[in-house]
Amino acid sequence: MPLASINGINLYYETHGAGEALMLISGTGGTCDSWRPYQLPVFSQHYQVIIFDHRGVGRSDKPDEAYSTRGFAADAVALLDVLHVERAHIMGHSMGGRVAQWMALDAPKRVRSLILSSTGSGKYAPHVEILRGLPLKQTEAMLQLGYEHWWETHFLDNDFMFPPEVRENRPQLLEERRHLVRESKPPLRPYLRHVIARQEHETTRLIPLISAPTLVLVGAEDTTVGGTGSHLESARALAERLPDARLHVVEGAAHGYLWQKPAQANQIVMEFLSAVQGRYATVAVCERKGGRY
Repeated sequence: MPLASINGINLYYETHGAGEALMLISGTGGTCDSWRPYQLPVFSQHYQVIIFDHRGVGRSDKPDEAYSTRGFAADAVALLDVLHVERAHIMGHSMGGRVAQWMALDAPKRVRSLILSSTGSGKYAPHVEILRGLPLKQTEAMLQLGYEHWWETHFLDNDFMFPPEVRENRPQLLEERRHLVRESKPPLRPYLRHVIARQEHETTRLIPLISAPTLVLVGAEDTTVGGTGSHLESARALAERLPDARLHVVEGAAHGYLWQKPAQANQIVMEFLSAVQGRYATVAVCERKGGRY
C-alpha cells in the first residue's frame, strides 16, 4: 500500500498514467476512490494522475487534531515533493476545490492550472451566511438519523447530489454511488473535523491573487443552500474574482455532476487542459525567440 510520510502522518496515494501531472482532490470526508469509476480511466490516458486520501479518511492516518483546508493543501504539496513533481494541474471537487485554492495561494509555482469544481471561497457575498464550525441543520439531521443512515442519505437521497429525475430514472448510478459511499465512510470524529475545516475556509479576499489559469465548473442545479451557500452562486463569484478564469455551467446537474454526466464533464476538463498546454507551449516558443512570435 503506497504511503507517503509527510507532515507527521502517513498519507495514502496512488499514481496512474504518464505525462504532465494532474492531481485530483476529493471533497469533505471523501476518499480518492470517488475518482476511480469515471475520471481516473479517462485522465490517466493523457496525464500522470495523482489521487490520495486526505488525513482523517480512507487509508491515511487519522490524527485526532484540528484540520483545515490550508493544512490539507500543505499535505498535497508535500506529496508532490515526495513524488518529485515540480508542477501539476490541480482539480478539486467541493472541499477539494477549497484545498486547491490554498495550494495556488501558498505554492503558486507548483500549480500549472486549476479546476475548481462545485466549490467556493467562503463568504463570497454579503448576503450569504457561512456557518462556521458544525452547521446546525446538518448536525441536527445527523443526530436524528444516526451517523450511518445520515451518511448514505446525504450523498444519495436528496436534491443536493442529483436532481429528482436522475434519482428516479437511473437506479444503476445510485447503486454505484451507494456502494462507494458505504465503502468510503470515515469514522465520525475525523469526518466532523473535515466538516469544520470546510466551514472555516475563507479565501474570498485572496482569490484575486491566484494567477494560475482556472476552470470553474458547477452544475446548474447545484443550488441547495447548505452551510456554505449555493454552489452555483459561489462558483460564479469565484469566476468573477479570479484574474484568469472561465466558468462552465453543466445544465441539468447538481453537486454530483462528475458522476451524473462524466463524459460531458471530462470533455470540458480535457479541453481546458489542452488549451492550457497550448498556451504554455506558445509562451515557451516566444521566450526562445526573445519575446518575438
